[in-house]
Amino acid sequence: MLTPNDIVQLLADHEKWLAKQPGGRCANLGLQDLTGISLPKAKLRMARLPGAKLHRTDLSGADLSHCDLFAANLHRARMVNTNLQHADMRGATLRSANLKGANLAHADLREGTLMDGNGEEGMTFVRSDMGRVNLDDAILTNANLTFANLSKGSLVNAQLEGAVMNRIRAIDANFSGANLAGADLRQADLSGTNLSGTSLKGAKLAGASLSGCNLVNADLTDVDMSQVDISDANLDGSTVAFSIDHLPVDVQKILQDHEVWIGSNGITGQRATLDDQDLSNTDFAGVNLSGASLRGARLTGCRLNGATFRMSDLSGADLVKADLSRAVLDGANLSGANLTRAGLAEAQFASVEIKTAGGDSTGRWWPTNLSGALLENANLRNAMLRHANVFGADFTGADLSGCDMSECDLEDVTLEGAILDGTHLPAVDSA
Repeated sequence: MLTPNDIVQLLADHEKWLAKQPGGRCANLGLQDLTGISLPKAKLRMARLPGAKLHRTDLSGADLSHCDLFAANLHRARMVNTNLQHADMRGATLRSANLKGANLAHADLREGTLMDGNGEEGMTFVRSDMGRVNLDDAILTNANLTFANLSKGSLVNAQLEGAVMNRIRAIDANFSGANLAGADLRQADLSGTNLSGTSLKGAKLAGASLSGCNLVNADLTDVDMSQVDISDANLDGSTVAFSIDHLPVDVQKILQDHEVWIGSNGITGQRATLDDQDLSNTDFAGVNLSGASLRGARLTGCRLNGATFRMSDLSGADLVKADLSRAVLDGANLSGANLTRAGLAEAQFASVEIKTAGGDSTGRWWPTNLSGALLENANLRNAMLRHANVFGADFTGADLSGCDMSECDLEDVTLEGAILDGTHLPAVDSA
């Protein structure tokens, strides 16, 4: 058992070793019992602490970068703002430890391998136990947490870009606001976890369980969800988009028949009727739903970029946060639709020429109908709205930069807080 004087001397010798001064020696605290000791801001970079008992130790602000903490017991340790970059923490116990603001970039938190305690041949696997750990605001960029137990842990606003977290167990953990972009979460158990407001952009989630998760406002852009369990998950406001294959079989059949109907100019197949259907978070990019009836349909968070809705009925549809950039909505009925925070950059809302049954011109045009539509904070940069009916539409806070509204009747239209840089508005009659 080390005395306080021993520890002071050991730290002094280690600092000399780091500075390459005479008499310096790398600190070796392997298997030592340091329970409850206070070592805030200690300079222990590259020190050896394998198997050390650091239960309730205060290492706040300490430099433990590149340290050997293999199988160390840090149960309830206080490590606020501690530097643990590149530390070897395989098999370490961090249950209920406080690592708020700590830097664990490139740290290795995988399971560890120990020789059998009886000296016999064989090995014992020790998994990193981080249950109930506090890693709020911690930096874990590119850290390796394979097999780690993070159940009930708190990782609010943690930075986990590129972290390797496959097969972790993080049941009922709190990752709200965390950055998990590009993280490897394959086969991870995240059941009941709070992932609200997280960035999972480009993350690998094949085989992961997100059942019962809170994914409100989560960014799941470029994530393949085809092999992910999201039963009972709350996806409100998230950017996740599933393939059409995830829709009910009867809905898929309606879409297939509509495709045939479009391709045959209405001779075969059948026009789609999807009124009041919940199609939220589906990837419809580039789809042609011209003439379809989608009254009251829920299309929240859908990817509809480049899609065609010429003469479609979307009245009363829920298109909150849908991506309709470069979509063709010529002559569509969007009256009363909710397009709050929708992406409509470069979307086209042109009028459609009305022709006779024989295809002759009547000289009449059918405008896109946006009357009473809600477009708060929508992105309509460079959209074409020249002849659209926008009576009573609400563009509060919308980005209308470069948008062509030159022939629109703006009576009863709300433009409060809208961005109008370069917007083509109707000419004002000065007479």
